[in-house]
Amino acid sequence: MTAPPATPPPPPFGNSPEPAMPVPAIADAAMLAAVVDASGAGITVADATRPDHPIVYCNSAFLEMIGYAAEEVIGRNGEFLQGPATDPETAAAIRSAMADAQPLSVEVLNYRKDGSVFWNALNLRPVPGPGRQARWIAASCADVTDNRRSQEELRAADDQLTRLAAETFALAEKLDGAREEAEAARVAAENASRAKSRFLAMMSHELRTPMTAVIGMGDLLMGTGLNDQQRAFVKTLRSSADTLMTILNDVLDFSKIEAGQLTLEEIDFSLPRLVEDVVQLFLVRAAAKGLSLSASIADDTPRHIRGDPTRLRQVLFNLVSNAIKFTDRGAIEIAVWSPDPPSALTAPDAAAADSHSDPVTLRFEVQDNGIGMTEEQRARLFDAFVQADASTSRKYGGTGLGLAICKRLVEAMGGDITVISAPGRGSTFRFSIAARLAEASPVGELGARPALSGAAGAESDAPTRVPLRLLLAEDNDINRMLVVAMMTRIGHQIDAVTDGRAALDALAAADYDALILDMEMPVLDGRSAARAIRRMDGPVSRIPIVGLSADALPEHRDGHMAAGLDAYLTKPIDWEQLNAVLVDLATRPQEGRVVPIPSRPPDDGGQFSALPLVDRVKLAELRLALGGEALDGMLQLLPETALRELTAIRSALQAGRPKELKQAAHTLAGLAANFGAPRMAAIARAINDNPTDAEKAAALLPLLETAVAATSSLVRDPVGSDD
Repeated sequence: MTAPPATPPPPPFGNSPEPAMPVPAIADAAMLAAVVDASGAGITVADATRPDHPIVYCNSAFLEMIGYAAEEVIGRNGEFLQGPATDPETAAAIRSAMADAQPLSVEVLNYRKDGSVFWNALNLRPVPGPGRQARWIAASCADVTDNRRSQEELRAADDQLTRLAAETFALAEKLDGAREEAEAARVAAENASRAKSRFLAMMSHELRTPMTAVIGMGDLLMGTGLNDQQRAFVKTLRSSADTLMTILNDVLDFSKIEAGQLTLEEIDFSLPRLVEDVVQLFLVRAAAKGLSLSASIADDTPRHIRGDPTRLRQVLFNLVSNAIKFTDRGAIEIAVWSPDPPSALTAPDAAAADSHSDPVTLRFEVQDNGIGMTEEQRARLFDAFVQADASTSRKYGGTGLGLAICKRLVEAMGGDITVISAPGRGSTFRFSIAARLAEASPVGELGARPALSGAAGAESDAPTRVPLRLLLAEDNDINRMLVVAMMTRIGHQIDAVTDGRAALDALAAADYDALILDMEMPVLDGRSAARAIRRMDGPVSRIPIVGLSADALPEHRDGHMAAGLDAYLTKPIDWEQLNAVLVDLATRPQEGRVVPIPSRPPDDGGQFSALPLVDRVKLAELRLALGGEALDGMLQLLPETALRELTAIRSALQAGRPKELKQAAHTLAGLAANFGAPRMAAIARAINDNPTDAEKAAALLPLLETAVAATSSLVRDPVGSDD
């Protein structure tokens, strides 16, 4: 360590120093120097009488902090530690305090000799001389970089939780409004009810992309090193995200049912595996409340049946989830039986083959020891947006849609649902469905997960984990990181690119088992990329392609599938479903897989003029859903917004920026479609689908300009004709 200069240390720091102890000055100076060096804090002393306030003393802790030697520090002004990222206002405050010999405490960004930065907690204190004028300026320094970083991380977490709370509150307000609308819609005409449900579905799907990121990143964050407070924050975030996702799914399901869009699958599946699936999902949650959860299936009940396993599983999920929610102690039991078991179960001969087409009634019972219900509460339990009473909603949460959805699903599957309950004596939900015997024993049906114990092993072995080499094309950084992390955790090897053009290059350079393709990307979107892949030469044209999108509308799904996809899944991503689809497509024998052939995109010539400027039916639906005053206010903003996006399209085309062109066209197409302007939406969508084709975009631009002007005129003056 370099010895301090000959200049004696200043007297003890403070505005009114105490008289020195009666010991020799040399001994006093040596003692003070030893104490200062042993303190562990960085200490400097500057000369307050000289204009540049040079440093005349510093201890070893300060030298270790900044990485300089003593001879490089003594005689220099302390500003040599500042750099480009130092806050100018903070630097000015330090200069002013030094010039006026005033005390100051700040945190300033300083630079070490090697160029690295650190946050310095700087405390300046003037030390008076014999004439009580400031003779020295003493400074204590401490590296608080780690504390600063921790504080910033905590602030970021607080900000994130605040934003999530605001979003949750806003969504709760929307759901309150939806509940009131649903009550009013019950006495309205069927068309009004369907218009409301359609509008809910259209608006709700916009939440699916950010919810994928919130849920997935929450799961990944829980697997990292967090302190107790951060872990509590993440658990709250993840729990809130699950609640939001449940509400969103309930609203979407109810909307589909009310709009008559519910379709049931007819596939073979294992009934014991499905029931075990439900039990295993809720075992941990039940155990956390000290509840036992079990299931039994009567011996003469058919094991392999044909029907819709997804919707049956959804009904059981809801009933078991409610049973756990409203039960504080005791047991929850699931029972399954068939009141009319087919003879084919006991006589599986050729003559019994015709019995596969005969209906089979299956009955299910979910019994709990929970809080129970009164007769009045039971009478309205299956109504939409209704819970047992107001206190139930406050204490347990939920939308009041779950049992209404269950009732409609059970009825769609040819059965009915009832409840037996009494206050304090628990509840028993019973429902039935009509099914048929499976045509063949199902193997590894979609959505089945291996049992957590050996209890269900007799039915069939758990499906073998199949590692795949995957390619992902996704432009959103968060979603790309999330899919890569989840697929890697499952056991697959995955590469990622940011657009469709990069996906084509990657497929030409390496072999992959399957492609995960986001449908909305710059440079080359999902539809265009899928069509281009199917036109490629060699085996790469047959690669399984799974499309991902937040767009849950059926007509858009059909358009995506027509581009040559093998499967199409909506966000938030169901990771088990995505994995099952990928494994199924990638491992299916080539001779057993039909490669989709993309349909030709519709010809633009003459088709746009056949579309109306304004869809009166769409506007009528929106008027019913939003109210006339709200819709009129929104429509008044349409011309200005459309003109702004049109200007962005024109500028991007002239500057040769296809990414900006696509973004502006995509925004305008969505805006026009949402507010019933089909001609404007179709032309903008055509530009969005071909952002790199400058010639085609230039040909479409005059048509778009005309459509925007005519539509805006019609919106401002609705008395005129549609065209």
